[in-house]
Amino acid sequence: MAPPTEEGDIVAFELWRLPVNFFSLEQSAQYEAIAKVTKKPEKITKPRVPCPMTFGDEALAVLYFMLVLGVPLLIPVVTCGMLATRPALLRWWLPTLGFLAFHPIPKYRPWYRRNRIGVILAKYFTITLLMDRNDPNCQRAGTPAVEENPVGTPVVTLACPHGVLNWGAITWVFFSRWIVGLEQYTAGANVITRVPGLRYAAASLWAIPADRGSLKRSLQEEPRILDKKGQRFSTAVPRRGGKVGIVPDGIAGIFKSTPGKDVLFLGKKRGLMRICLEEGATIFGGWFNGTSEMFYIVTDPFGIMEAISRKLKVSIFLFFGRWGSPVPRRVAVTMCARVVQCSKSAAPSEQEVESLHDEVYGGLSRRFDAMKHYCGYPDRTLEIQ
Repeated sequence: MAPPTEEGDIVAFELWRLPVNFFSLEQSAQYEAIAKVTKKPEKITKPRVPCPMTFGDEALAVLYFMLVLGVPLLIPVVTCGMLATRPALLRWWLPTLGFLAFHPIPKYRPWYRRNRIGVILAKYFTITLLMDRNDPNCQRAGTPAVEENPVGTPVVTLACPHGVLNWGAITWVFFSRWIVGLEQYTAGANVITRVPGLRYAAASLWAIPADRGSLKRSLQEEPRILDKKGQRFSTAVPRRGGKVGIVPDGIAGIFKSTPGKDVLFLGKKRGLMRICLEEGATIFGGWFNGTSEMFYIVTDPFGIMEAISRKLKVSIFLFFGRWGSPVPRRVAVTMCARVVQCSKSAAPSEQEVESLHDEVYGGLSRRFDAMKHYCGYPDRTLEIQ
């Protein structure tokens, strides 16, 4: 797909302007609300200022962040403190941690993605999605037509960059149904489903393992569109199957994250591109401007934490955001989207894999250059490493 030009039909979905009760509206009213926040973007020279929030909504967002990000950071501090001063308390503390890590959380419940925290996150980060209507896969986005004719599966969505957490991409999972007609599983490290606090955010992501077998099974799963009577499910019932989201830069994307810079560190990773070719997937690449501005990441100058994280396949690092806390800074986030349709190949060659890699990520860099004027970062350049 050619990069957008001045004549391209770029639209902006300003999700932050949706009403807080969006998910409780009737389906027709939801699409009317989406239509009201869909507009032609304007070029700007500075990053957007975060939108106003009510005190209650912002307080709820802060409490949510303290739960999903603050609790994991607090656990080692409390544990070490008890070990040093009151070791007898560990006999109560450790079973409590075990309960918080392993108590059942039912999978794929509609409420995980149909509650007001999704809209509050969109407001906190002033989320805007930029898409090109000239792309056939984006022509129906945000309209009732996407219910009848969703994007064809399998679909792989790329959330770039990783940062501490890509909160733009996390917010996306709440609204994906109204944009592409489908909802996604999210591939990641298994450990996130066992980390107290963080596992509640993972419930909204519909987390699955990031191994090859899990990815292929999820992409091959037929989406649930019709009920037993052959009637189309309303937006109250999530459509899952055939769509997987993933953060392609993984652990490296955490340690390479620097405020003021746009870098996607991929190295020699090509496994995901191979799977996309094998399945004939539609790839939605998304660059979420503002992700690297949410936190400062504390790393050691010798790369020891990064090396240990890679070895254990678990991220070990420190970070801080707003007020020096685990709460992310309020940054306006804008997603630049680019779509690539793969030709299915049962046994893709190395050349085919490399060509797709260049098309997807090189194309995403070009799309960033074409859309960055709408994001308020006209002097930035997306660097693929």
